[in-house]
Amino acid sequence: MHLSFLTIQILSALREAAFLFLISSGLTLIFGVLNILNFAHGSLYMLGAYFIFWLTIHFAGPTAFFFALIAAPLGVGLIAMLIEMGLLRRIYVQEEIYQLLLTYSLVLILDDLAKIVFGADYKSISKPACLSGAVHFLGSTVPVYTILVVTAAPVIAVLMWLLLYRTRFGKVVRATSSDREIADALGINMTRIFTLVFGIGAVLGGFAGALAGPVRTVFPTAGDEVIIQSFVVVVIGGLGSLWGAAVGSLLIGALETVGIILFPNFEMALIYLLMVAVLIVRPWGLFGKPIKTRSLSEKNPGMDAREISPVHYSTHPALRYALLVGLLLLPLFAGRYYQYLLSEVFIAALMAVSFNLLLGTTGLLSFGQAAFYGVGAYTVALFLTKTGMGTLPALALGVLASAIAAAVIGIFCIRLTGVHFAMLTLAFGQLLYTVAFKWYGFTGGDNGIQGIPAKPIFLGGHPIDIWSIKGMYYFILVIVWVSVALLRRVRCSPFGATLKAIRENGQRAAYLGLNVKMHQLAAFVIAGAFTGLAGGLYAVMSRSITPDIINWTMSAEPVLITIIGGIYSFAGPAVGAAVFVILNEYIVAWTENWSLVLGLVLLGLVLLLPGGIVGAFNGQARELLVKIRWIKHWAFSKSTESKKPLEDLEPSRT
Repeated sequence: MHLSFLTIQILSALREAAFLFLISSGLTLIFGVLNILNFAHGSLYMLGAYFIFWLTIHFAGPTAFFFALIAAPLGVGLIAMLIEMGLLRRIYVQEEIYQLLLTYSLVLILDDLAKIVFGADYKSISKPACLSGAVHFLGSTVPVYTILVVTAAPVIAVLMWLLLYRTRFGKVVRATSSDREIADALGINMTRIFTLVFGIGAVLGGFAGALAGPVRTVFPTAGDEVIIQSFVVVVIGGLGSLWGAAVGSLLIGALETVGIILFPNFEMALIYLLMVAVLIVRPWGLFGKPIKTRSLSEKNPGMDAREISPVHYSTHPALRYALLVGLLLLPLFAGRYYQYLLSEVFIAALMAVSFNLLLGTTGLLSFGQAAFYGVGAYTVALFLTKTGMGTLPALALGVLASAIAAAVIGIFCIRLTGVHFAMLTLAFGQLLYTVAFKWYGFTGGDNGIQGIPAKPIFLGGHPIDIWSIKGMYYFILVIVWVSVALLRRVRCSPFGATLKAIRENGQRAAYLGLNVKMHQLAAFVIAGAFTGLAGGLYAVMSRSITPDIINWTMSAEPVLITIIGGIYSFAGPAVGAAVFVILNEYIVAWTENWSLVLGLVLLGLVLLLPGGIVGAFNGQARELLVKIRWIKHWAFSKSTESKKPLEDLEPSRT
């Protein structure tokens, strides 16, 4: 191997590692102190790039670029501090899932605001003359700007080390990161520390965006590309560890460079394989420390038992049958568009209800459910297009394949808890995504699989055509209704009660002799199987699939849907699916800034309805409707206190 080629590749790896370190150092600092995985950190990176673009246009002169390089991240930091004071500060006492949703809604808002302010077209930033040339180094030509980037990262690392380990402020930050309760008891102003740390982390992300602007294209969703890589870096290095972020960045930068040379078709898969391997061997990362995971009953001691573990009500069977009859009669009055839209709602509801068997019932947050959705969809698509198999057998094999994939992945994932469990499921999901995206000979690569046939179904020897939209509507409705009924039976069974006990306090459940890991694995497999069924139905309905259905953005959808509807209610995810799909459909038709509107809606739900739509209805409207006799007591039965007469039961929140 020629020396010049080796030099170029090493510098390329170091430049990529420098960008990753600058982004991930801010991300890991925020997590270490605030205990928040900030999805909006990529958007702060994007703002840094846009700010330096705007500043270099409006200010001229030989020093304008360097002024912009300093001013842009400071502007990002100021915006981040305002976000922390106005929004994040309101939800610190809530569960982590709501913090994730809030930062995700900020991604939608900031991305669309960038599009409105700066335009949707791609931007390029000119480098000053002093940074535009190249120098000869070890027989190769190296751009001066690459030297600047490679030099800036270690300088920032040293400055961060001095700040954290040689100043009083750094001691306070490290004390807060180590034990928040003790730091608060010692009189440390936690509110001020949180604001300053979030601002410093944002400055680092903004500086990375400003520094990357001249060598990378700037566009409204540029942060979405780097946030997942940043998560990989901080998870490998260790959440909350600055030096872990540095080592993780070097590993990822080197692995990307080697992968492009040796495995050009699967270089991204190598990164996620490394992430999976590290999390399996050392769940808290190379330089991280084990994170104490608090049980649900410990997260907010001020809440009473009914709020922590709500008493669930089940609707009278007549109400469920009335809903079914209404859905069966709907095609007589609704057009083809609404039938197709409701079919999408049914599939989204099945995926969300399946996902909530993990989150709401078992207390496991999975960021990789799209993996099983994709396994089911690709299995059905391949069997229908390659073998000529019937629709129902293909769907059955899709469920089986998804269950097997969930069992294999679940064996590794259930060993972890909390954010590490979520990150490992994310890693597996992204691993399958990269395989589907690159494997052209089997999955069709980024082109996906087109022309999936919807073959007739034979019942009693009579063919039933599902090719039409109405036929597909009834087909999906029946399968989803039966599947949701089965999931409801699982949740209301003794097995479901055991899962709820594990959710509220897994350690206490283990002391009682329950095999916690086996119950979690069983829930993981059941959720994966039904999620795969939803993916198979999507493949049959849409008649084409692409790898995008496995990407992390797809895994975020059931999380959003579940929180919109309500985590601790069985009907919540179904209601959330209807709201999310219909709202998304009409917002897209109503305005091109649909991302901004959707983000504001999600933000409002987090701040105003933390219990979700169903939770708010159960908590407020039900008592009012009973009092004014719009609904009767007999319409609801208490699932945990069956010995009392229904007339004696006062309505309570779920």
